[in-house]
Amino acid sequence: MRFLFLFVSLISLKAFGQISPNVILTYDSDTTFWADWRLKEIKKLNLLSPNEGIDFFRISSPKYDLELSSKSNKMIFHANEIWENKQTGECYIKSFELTSAQVKKIKQLIDSSGINEIPSDRYIKGWQHGFDGITYIIENKKKDHYSFKTYWTPSAQIKFKESAAISNFIDQLNEITGYRTNLKLFEGEIPFYGWTYEGSMVTIKVILNSRAYRKYKRMKKKQMRRDKNLKKPPPTKRLFPYHNLPSIMIILCKHIRCINR
Repeated sequence: MRFLFLFVSLISLKAFGQISPNVILTYDSDTTFWADWRLKEIKKLNLLSPNEGIDFFRISSPKYDLELSSKSNKMIFHANEIWENKQTGECYIKSFELTSAQVKKIKQLIDSSGINEIPSDRYIKGWQHGFDGITYIIENKKKDHYSFKTYWTPSAQIKFKESAAISNFIDQLNEITGYRTNLKLFEGEIPFYGWTYEGSMVTIKVILNSRAYRKYKRMKKKQMRRDKNLKKPPPTKRLFPYHNLPSIMIILCKHIRCINR
């Protein structure tokens, strides 16, 4: 039982080790979803950390992150490059600044919908989960209190109060921000021939055997070879030569008194 407690404690430290002890996680948050990848995403997209002394509201999906704060109000899209069925580590990011009118409407929507009062889906009876779908993350930081809630595909749930409220909130938010227009602009600028959003299907451009594509292909091959060489582990040193193995075994056996005299 002691070992089980230690194991669970280590997992908790790993998951929440980068959150300041001064930040109080709300009781209705999803404590199992916070992971290293999310912390890296926040840094990569230049989003606010809960450790910073700035209040914010943020909603995230596989395709975009929307953040409201006294520092900035923005909608961010990002796509990860796919080449030869692998992610290359390259990411294209585009940010759309929200107008003061949009921010005002979003804040009114947050208040009228009561979205911050809805607990994470793990606490909602009857909420279903699956392998395919869209997970929305809603975060709210106010002074020293911080909520982190996840909702798996609200539109796929049986229509009950919470799922209907979240689906309606997302639909109205997308309309206020001009989500579809922004997404189209973003996808038109993605410089990759193949990409994926977080946890979503892969998109491949129609490839023409053009000079630009051939040049891009050569560049990616060089990059992949370089990255592969950088990831090679250093050669390991033998702890002892193989021809000394018998004598070492004898010494060990003498130590544990296993040799027949």
